[in-house]
Amino acid sequence: MADHRLCCKMKLGGSHRPTGKTRHYRSGEACPPPAELRIVQFSDDPGFYLLYHDATGTELTDTYHESIAEAKAQAEFEFEIKPEEWECS
Repeated sequence: MADHRLCCKMKLGGSHRPTGKTRHYRSGEACPPPAELRIVQFSDDPGFYLLYHDATGTELTDTYHESIAEAKAQAEFEFEIKPEEWECS
């Protein structure tokens, strides 16, 4: 796996339920709702990945974005997370 830096993270709580506007699948099966979202950038890639993790820290799926702002917008679309709720480094 390539080196990466963690840009932002967000633990999902009771106020952050899936909106149902998107569905993620892994190996043909629907992914469960994530417990945490992370925005990372890999050293060999100019874009940003929105990673969806379960409660044990296992990655469920990801989406690719041109900017951190686009990744945050995707999370807002899916979970109604406001940009200021993120913990960013």
